Amino acid sequence: MLALRRRKAFILISALWTLAFLTTLAVTLLAGIRQKIILFKRLEERSRVQLAAEAGAKKAIAVLLDDLENSQFVLTSKAKQRRMNNPGEFANIDIGDLKIEVVHEGWDEKTGVRAVSWGMADEQGKINLNTATRDVIRRLIVEVLGWGGVEAKGLADAIADWRDYGKHQAEGFFSDDYYKSLEYPYDMKDEPFERIDELLLIKGIDARVYESMLPFVTVYGDGRVNINSASSKVLIALGLDNAVADKVIKFRRGIDNVDATGDDHIFARTFDVAAEVAKGIKLELNEIKQIDLLNEQNLLGTDSVIYSFTSRVISPDGGFKKNLMCVFSAFESRIIYWYEK
Repeated sequence: MLALRRRKAFILISALWTLAFLTTLAVTLLAGIRQKIILFKRLEERSRVQLAAEAGAKKAIAVLLDDLENSQFVLTSKAKQRRMNNPGEFANIDIGDLKIEVVHEGWDEKTGVRAVSWGMADEQGKINLNTATRDVIRRLIVEVLGWGGVEAKGLADAIADWRDYGKHQAEGFFSDDYYKSLEYPYDMKDEPFERIDELLLIKGIDARVYESMLPFVTVYGDGRVNINSASSKVLIALGLDNAVADKVIKFRRGIDNVDATGDDHIFARTFDVAAEVAKGIKLELNEIKQIDLLNEQNLLGTDSVIYSFTSRVISPDGGFKKNLMCVFSAFESRIIYWYEK
């Protein structure tokens, strides 16, 4: 009888140990499965967000190409508005249960602050750091950053020295020796900029300076600035007085005094700019000469085929799940810059 009880007790204990082992195994397996499910959902969500951001970029490129075809590559006020100020096509785009928008950051001439608009930015409405003279870059730094003459000249020299092989005007501080003496040294490039974010490698440029300059500088195009999209700060950097730049911008905006709307005046030929502005706003002789000088120096253009934009996936809390920045050349029909964060 005692042996039978011991046998039953042994069987019960074995069964309990087996049950405990199976329970532990089941919990472990379920935890692993749960982790895999969570990981799969995260990967699926990341993939959905990625595809949504790419869809925004594809839409922007499709709109640009369609508009260029419709306008036969001639910039009109309607085309300018569709590309640069178009919430109807670029705001709150539904992609399944996600929302995206296509935007660009520019400069609000009326409020004097940076502003975000729905659409694309004209890269050829900016100062090209590969072709601009040191004086042009210096004047832009003064306008954008508010730096004094010596400090602005120093940064302008550093930017120009980065791209110009064998033309270094400064020794030590901005020369190759400076970069080689850093904790993590590197050589100056001594070649043209390929990406705008190369600026972050240059002495004197931190994230704040870089973000401040970004709406006004580019590394794409032939160096001529589109008079139909350039900001007043860009025109001043080229050599116009503040008053002349303001008159050009005011005339360009049209009756509603808002840029990139249907009543904008579009300059068709650069050598007519002064004469056309003078029809609506009084220009002094010296002001006309300033505009004519930019033409003589071949610094102005009237159109662009290179545009930049950011495709953003909007999160429910009002933030952004994904930012995809792109520069597209319609002339080459290809993406020439792509950055995600």
